[in-house]
Amino acid sequence: MKIPEDKQYENLTTHLRYLNEKIIQSFNLFVKLATAIVGGVFFLNWKLVPGCLQRAKLHNAASGLFVLVSLSMIFLILRNLLAWRGYRKELSRQYPDIVLTKGCHWWISEAVMCFLIAVSCIGFLVFNPL
Repeated sequence: MKIPEDKQYENLTTHLRYLNEKIIQSFNLFVKLATAIVGGVFFLNWKLVPGCLQRAKLHNAASGLFVLVSLSMIFLILRNLLAWRGYRKELSRQYPDIVLTKGCHWWISEAVMCFLIAVSCIGFLVFNPL
């Protein structure tokens, strides 16, 4: 059974939109999780007595959790970006009138997202108040 070209085009563009949404959702999820972790750390800093043994354990746990969240969100963003690029290549291959984008402008916003995640992770590790 041959799938009509308009249905193939619609399927590919639907996947492109879906992957764009997933990239944005990954960054938004990082913002929410990072905010929750930072808020929890400041609350614990306020509640726990300075010099307490629990502070050192919670410092390491919070730092590890922040690094884990950061790395997983960077991974999700990059994975979805590469999948988006694959669908875009397929779209360009099937429809030669649609030119495949070249240069760095097709991935620059995702690179900025990953850079911001990395900077916030390093900032948290340096300035963790626990």
